[in-house]
Amino acid sequence: MDEEPTPRAAWPDLVGVVAAAAVGLLVAARGFHLTLYAAFTDLLARGPMGPGVYAAAVLAVAIAVPALLPRLPGWPVAAAGLAVFLAADLTVADVTKVLLPIELGTAREVAIALAVTAGLGLALGGVLLALAQASPAAAWWVGAGLAAGLVLHPVSSELFRAVLPRRAEYPPLAPTAQRGIVDPVDVELWLALGLVVVAAVVAYVRGSRYGPVGSARFRPGAPVAVMAVAALLLLGLALRMGTIRKLRLSSDEMAGRDPAIESFAQVSAVVLAAVVALLLTAYAYRLGRARAARWVVLGAAAAPVAVVTFPDADPSSGTRTSLVLLLGILAVAGGALAGRHAPRMLPWDAIGVVVAAAATPLTWPVVRAELPSADTVGPVLVAVGLGLAFGSGIVLVTGPAETAPIGAAGTMNGRAVGLRVVGPAGDSTASPAAADAPAVARVGEPTSGRTRHASVNGAGVLVLGPAALMLCATALAPVVLSSQVRGLTEQDPSFTLPLFTTVGAVLLALLFGFARAVDRLRRDSRAEAAAS
Repeated sequence: MDEEPTPRAAWPDLVGVVAAAAVGLLVAARGFHLTLYAAFTDLLARGPMGPGVYAAAVLAVAIAVPALLPRLPGWPVAAAGLAVFLAADLTVADVTKVLLPIELGTAREVAIALAVTAGLGLALGGVLLALAQASPAAAWWVGAGLAAGLVLHPVSSELFRAVLPRRAEYPPLAPTAQRGIVDPVDVELWLALGLVVVAAVVAYVRGSRYGPVGSARFRPGAPVAVMAVAALLLLGLALRMGTIRKLRLSSDEMAGRDPAIESFAQVSAVVLAAVVALLLTAYAYRLGRARAARWVVLGAAAAPVAVVTFPDADPSSGTRTSLVLLLGILAVAGGALAGRHAPRMLPWDAIGVVVAAAATPLTWPVVRAELPSADTVGPVLVAVGLGLAFGSGIVLVTGPAETAPIGAAGTMNGRAVGLRVVGPAGDSTASPAAADAPAVARVGEPTSGRTRHASVNGAGVLVLGPAALMLCATALAPVVLSSQVRGLTEQDPSFTLPLFTTVGAVLLALLFGFARAVDRLRRDSRAEAAAS
């Protein structure tokens, strides 16, 4: 009998959880703000599209690159990405300043900054590759840790700033050399690198728990799809930027703010984001049916909410940080448990997205000025909503697929059948998605009537969700920035972003219902075949 190995200790799983959370914190803290650079193309009256826009696209593509390396262990790939990030980051003093279109750096500095971004994306892609290679018992733990890091990055930065020593005589925005002894961002980087290296060593020592990786097949479809959609987005942003600047410039070359032009700028950004989301969702559905499509829709719907930084520190920041951290961790844990043990009960990812959409207006400066309590309530609800959504979504897409019991000589209910994997939400994952998963049964192999498990979604599906998040956030950057910066536009913040997120939640619920209906039909047909 081919029994699964019995876990010898819990600490290797905990190492993977902490390492995944550290990488998620670093990627969110360093990468999410890159998407907002696309908004500067609307603010500047002249000049080409800034390198920050290309950096966001490079980050999305770099996340998908590890899917081209299914036979390599994921944790060393993540460590290599962090090493590239560290080496390039030590070369350029201020990557953010180099990528800004206002103060454009030299060609060498921009190239190094793009290398920093690529290393960051490679690190996240490596964690997703390790997640795809992990056993079902370990995958949902690591996925929950990664979700917690992506959701709770603002409060983690606040905690690092509060704990690390700093000199009170210098203002908070002073250069690093004057601000304090240690830069919190550097601490996050070194901590993530150390934890990933430890996780790679543990995974190597206990290969049975994080492998084998040799059964995976080379499929370049997902990275190629991300590259094509990223190129299409850059082309759309360039055309949109040129059109808006041409409309805004008057005869004396003074930029105006006509309401019709501003409406076009907002609608065009939403259209670009919708096109990106639909293309990646369609490809994800082809790979992994409804569960894979829900993962991509979740990334797209959460994009305008996840990239928004919480309000700056104020006298109540201690209470807010504690509440966000505590309730956010509970939401991620609850979402992960719900996605693992009750995936058919409710669309947990859709519920979390709805909560985050409802909390979006509370992050607007106009609302915070009128309601001081919104500084605490808004971030708490955003953390709870995103925690529930990402916790359940990543566990669902990495969850084990169940196959019906296979009898001797490859028979099912007395009839010869081929192998077909069915997910917990009723998603049939025949080729090509099943090719990314390790083989779960061979014809004639004894199973003793028990059910075998395998991940139906390889790294090719996992990378599509974060890629959709980064690309949709880049497309929506002008709308996001105008809703967060007071005085950027003469109009009050609209409900475009909450509406976009809510539409994503509706689509998540529809995919959930569709999977349930297909599952019910499949069970009925199977019961009829067994009766006959």
